[in-house]
Amino acid sequence: MNKLIFLLCLLLAGCATTRKDTSDYFQPAKIAPPVSMDKEELADIIAVFSKEIKANPGYAGAYYNRAVAYFHDGNYEASWKDVRKAEELGMRGDPVLLDLAARLRETSGKGK
Repeated sequence: MNKLIFLLCLLLAGCATTRKDTSDYFQPAKIAPPVSMDKEELADIIAVFSKEIKANPGYAGAYYNRAVAYFHDGNYEASWKDVRKAEELGMRGDPVLLDLAARLRETSGKGK
């Protein structure tokens, strides 16, 4: 059940990030897992978004969501790679992506 809730939250966050005009967004919530996730559950979540990316490589939200999952898994290099791809696909300047990038810089100790 926890995995389902986490996936739903990631999916909804990705759906909410497809607009280019972000001026009317509310302040984004800080990125924090809503439940405690173990490595196996994170691997499952990453697999779900990897499958979505394979089926729809132009969907920036899937890259963003997988970047969040990689972040929580501690795989910062993979998270940065997906952040860059999400930016490339139109999420540049999106508040949720900017928040993730800031958290990545803080946690990983390096920029993109």
